[in-house]
Amino acid sequence: MGFNDHSRHHSGPDLPSEAGDLESIDFDPNDDWIKNATEEEQMEAMRRWFYARYEDPAHSTPYNGREGGFQFIWGGPYDPDEEIQERFSGVVPYEVMRSLIEDLWQEGSDQWAPVHPDDLDYDEDYDEEFVSRVDDRDEPVRYLRSRISQIEAVLASDANVRKSDLVLQMAHGSIIAALEAFLADTMTYWLKAEKKVLRDFVSRNKDFKKRSLTLNEVFDRFEQLESEVGVYLQDQMWHRLDKIKPMLIASLGIAVPEIGDLMKAVLVRHDIVHRAGRTRDGKLVTVTFGDVKQLQDQVLNFANEIAEDIARKFPRTPIKS
Repeated sequence: MGFNDHSRHHSGPDLPSEAGDLESIDFDPNDDWIKNATEEEQMEAMRRWFYARYEDPAHSTPYNGREGGFQFIWGGPYDPDEEIQERFSGVVPYEVMRSLIEDLWQEGSDQWAPVHPDDLDYDEDYDEEFVSRVDDRDEPVRYLRSRISQIEAVLASDANVRKSDLVLQMAHGSIIAALEAFLADTMTYWLKAEKKVLRDFVSRNKDFKKRSLTLNEVFDRFEQLESEVGVYLQDQMWHRLDKIKPMLIASLGIAVPEIGDLMKAVLVRHDIVHRAGRTRDGKLVTVTFGDVKQLQDQVLNFANEIAEDIARKFPRTPIKS
């Protein structure tokens, strides 16, 4: 049961606008607000945060009685005790967190699944074959630059093209798609090229750390690890920069630029793709030629910084004469 389904069955106090973006399907409360909120408001804000991310596994997690029950193929299981405390420790008093945790245990159990991608309306365009094969370390950024150049060429071809709402919206969406490809290709390449990256990815990834493993499975799982990681990458939503950024930092050990402006552009892209160019409340999405140019620059700068940091982290091996 995703966030919207929970909302239909849960009636809590209304939260003020200061609590955060209440319209966001991925609601995350403002820390400064929640610290000073009433206990009832703190409970409601934390509950909304939890429901936006976790669901009863009976909703969409495969079940196999012979294999021990629910098969958490999308990550997990997640214990409300761990997840609530990890997010809100130091922000909300423990007694308040504990009260909500016990409510969630009663409501479901201590084993929750991540909200399935199909429950998130901005992820309806999930493509199982998104991640491609990359054999050259320069290919991700080279392809991104080529794609941006193609978009620029289209917009430069005719003055009327630059005034077309539809073309400008399509250009905006194409730039975000090119960024997704860059991120997916970069992660895919380095996971195969550097064993340390693969080791750090698995050891620091919360989803992998929680997967159970018996002693007699160690060698089989080790042999299948790269394949298992590949399946995991296929499940990623590469425009979810808030989730991809920590993955890059933990696996590659690089600094990743700020994503605030790009996340706003991702939300615009969602309205273009899923609402035919209208916002949630029915207003037309306006994308100007200047907006597209600015997004091009933001994406290129973002990708170039990542590529440059990777080059410093993994210098090329000098060719011996």
